[in-house]
Amino acid sequence: MSVIYAKTEKWDEGLPIGNGYRGSIVYGGQPLKITVDRTDLWDLRPNETTLEKGFNYDNLVKLSLSGDPIVWKERERLFEDIFMGKPYPSKITAGRIELCFGSCVKDVRYSLDTREAKVNVYDDKRLIAEIFTPSGINVGVVRTFGKCDLSLHVPAYLSGKPQGESGIGNSAADLSLGYPPAIEKRDGAFAWYEQKTHTDYAFGIVTYKTDNLIYYTLVTTDDDRDYVAFGKNLLEKAEKIGYNVLFADHKREWRKYCRLSSVKTGDKLIDETYERSWYLFNCCSRKGGYPMPLQGVWTADNDCLPPWKGDYHHDTNTELSYQSYLKANRLEAGEAFIDYLWKLKPAYEKFAKGFFGVDGLLIPSCSTLDGKPMGGWAQYSLSPTMTIWAAQSFDEYYLYTGDENFLKTRAYPFFKAVGRAINSLLKEKNGKLYLPLSTSPEIFDDTPKAYLEANSNFDLALLIYLYKTLKGYAETLGECSAEYAEILAKLDEIAIDGDGAVMLDKTKRIPESHRHFSHLMCLYPLHLINYDTDEHKRIYESTLLDLETLGTGLWVGFSFAMSAQIYAMAKRGNAAGERVYQFCRGFVAENGFHLNGDFKYYGYTQWHYRPFTLESLFGFCDALHEMLLQDHRGFIELFPAVPDEWRSRTIEFKNLRSRGGILISAKLKNGRLTALTAKSPSVRTVTINGTDYKLKKGKNVLIQEVIC
Repeated sequence: MSVIYAKTEKWDEGLPIGNGYRGSIVYGGQPLKITVDRTDLWDLRPNETTLEKGFNYDNLVKLSLSGDPIVWKERERLFEDIFMGKPYPSKITAGRIELCFGSCVKDVRYSLDTREAKVNVYDDKRLIAEIFTPSGINVGVVRTFGKCDLSLHVPAYLSGKPQGESGIGNSAADLSLGYPPAIEKRDGAFAWYEQKTHTDYAFGIVTYKTDNLIYYTLVTTDDDRDYVAFGKNLLEKAEKIGYNVLFADHKREWRKYCRLSSVKTGDKLIDETYERSWYLFNCCSRKGGYPMPLQGVWTADNDCLPPWKGDYHHDTNTELSYQSYLKANRLEAGEAFIDYLWKLKPAYEKFAKGFFGVDGLLIPSCSTLDGKPMGGWAQYSLSPTMTIWAAQSFDEYYLYTGDENFLKTRAYPFFKAVGRAINSLLKEKNGKLYLPLSTSPEIFDDTPKAYLEANSNFDLALLIYLYKTLKGYAETLGECSAEYAEILAKLDEIAIDGDGAVMLDKTKRIPESHRHFSHLMCLYPLHLINYDTDEHKRIYESTLLDLETLGTGLWVGFSFAMSAQIYAMAKRGNAAGERVYQFCRGFVAENGFHLNGDFKYYGYTQWHYRPFTLESLFGFCDALHEMLLQDHRGFIELFPAVPDEWRSRTIEFKNLRSRGGILISAKLKNGRLTALTAKSPSVRTVTINGTDYKLKKGKNVLIQEVIC
């Protein structure tokens, strides 16, 4: 993996470290700033509007379809203004540690080797500090080389009203959490602050400084009622283990993670972005912890409320964040997402009953840490079909592991609960089933036009996928599938225009450039239409022509990643390669962070803002995987969408996971497949590039590379 170099006063260009639960960003000069954060630091007070009697699906349907502008205002108040109208509920940040090395230090810069997840800090060429966050113990560690003073910075928005941008399209003046001022204290080697809130919840940063070592942690009353004492004990425990042991274990674990898989295209920018994406993934997602929200373990360090409150956005964001970890063979880190969804199943059942009035399971698409609704644009934040997209993560896990027990105990029960809830919402007219509200998030933004002809292609694709999957599961497990077959028979086909382009709904096409490709769910990520028959190829080509004609003017980072994926599925390697390169060049900072807009002003889009989110990085990884290995049609295709300019190079990947749990390693040299290895969990026959291979359990060398 790569080394990242930085010298910046901007927090979102600093160097990130993390252990899946706790994270820090290192940036600044004098003082050197080290942010302190953890995924579960939240203000979980419910927005009072979500507790009103009128906050329910029946009322949303009535208000959305009324056609009365006054009624629409009430709809906005009940379901949308609540998201940013109040500062809570929200992910919050604890602030940072600041280290001042004195006047003799003039030129502070830093580097990060992603193979060992440690930041080195230099004054010119002289090493002055090392910083890492060890796994297995929730502390951060700083080793300094020379004298430095330590202070703590508490975010202004916790108790005050800072000026500046907070979130998207909102004034920071309205978004103070209104807490009492934090109390800072020192006791010998310990320094800390205590931050009370409007509830019994409290938190603070605790530091322990001895000689040339600083141990730090972020603790809350969820850890212990006496959270400061808990933090002190934790830091003393870390100090007894010692720097050398902590770092040796930490380095060993990271090296092991880096060996799980790799991709080399020969393009330095693309390869570095890929490597840094998986570095960030392990920083903010680990089994046993929480999955990554919008900003992972690094909430914005600008004294303001985080963009979009740093929530769990099940509107592309979490889905894309966990779209590619299976192919990348990062199972353990990625399982955090499905474990989290399963753990919150009771909360989602409560939401289905309380908001929608149905049995089963539905997920609020803008969710708190504990799975409660936050409001937002109702066309997606309170859309029932968004749950199906989140549920796909269970299906993908089963497909890429072949774990039959997981199918029986997790995937099938989760899908059944979703299917039961959705079925209760469907209405029937003229022998066809439809949803009372249908949209294509986030097309037409927050306007009455967002409600389309039922069922929109977005909703329809997800409905077909849901009941098709349930039918397949039932048949595999020897259960009756008639109910699901009956529902499928009453759903319309995907709306395709006369020239073959995928439409928004049965009456209209997408009219302008747009960041979301929600109407194309049938192509990606659901694979309901594959690039196989002449008719399906026509659909791909016409749809891609639509995207090209409308242009990239209103796209954001993930739009480029998702378009690359569709190009790859259509075997258009040159176009896919151009899109992944544009994404890496225009939307990714040197530290690996995705900053949403065209912040470098290359002219790729009209958006130039830079709110940091993570999902697009893994959408990019998924596109790159599809360019190198496709497996969703029942056989494996190697290098199906490689750009012409790559073919003169050596392209290789190691241990990419295909369906059934087979790990594939392959090399393409000068356009010719020169090496191929398959590690199979069982004896089986698999078709790769049109050739049938009989695999034994374990490693199978199918094409032997000849070294001359």
